[in-house]
Amino acid sequence: MIIVLLGAPGSGKGTLSSRLKNELGYVHLSTGDMFRKILKSGTELGNKINAIIQSGKLVSDDLTNELVKQELSNVHADKIVLDGYPRTVEQAQFLDSIAKVDKVVLIDIENDVVIKRISGRRMCPKCNSIYNIYFNQPKVENKCDLDGETLITRKDDNEESVIKRLAVYDSQTKPLIDYYDRRHILVKYDGNKSIDPIFEAIKKF
Repeated sequence: MIIVLLGAPGSGKGTLSSRLKNELGYVHLSTGDMFRKILKSGTELGNKINAIIQSGKLVSDDLTNELVKQELSNVHADKIVLDGYPRTVEQAQFLDSIAKVDKVVLIDIENDVVIKRISGRRMCPKCNSIYNIYFNQPKVENKCDLDGETLITRKDDNEESVIKRLAVYDSQTKPLIDYYDRRHILVKYDGNKSIDPIFEAIKKF
């Protein structure tokens, strides 16, 4: 079972992925984690991607696809959730050539909810747990519930940055909705409230 998560930044993909991993045993593959891992690897692909990022350019679909193919080949599991990939129809077509996607979960969310979720987001630098000053406060203000670390705000978690990211999502990723809908594997859920109903639905896949 391979599930692809689609949704705007802040729609809850990371939270949902974490629950799928911890409670249902899914292997969670996110492009963010993949890039961080490959940049530290010292491999030829890692050095190539690092040089592009250092120059301020965007990593091409070809290199992103190569990275995902490499990660998938190293995973020996029957339950995988992809978060942040594919981002474009071209990437989706490549993914189809190397793996069978079973379900695509679209978390549909309004822009004003996204802005609150991201601008209010706080993260534990140690265990990467996510909190929110509006929706999911820690038990002790600004401290991680799990390890007591002081929470941090990522530098791109501000309203101006969020609006730009939403524009990119609209132009690049929304065409994926039509792509997967035509293949009858897209399932759409309301992401404006709790992630719990979505998690419960996925348990029945």
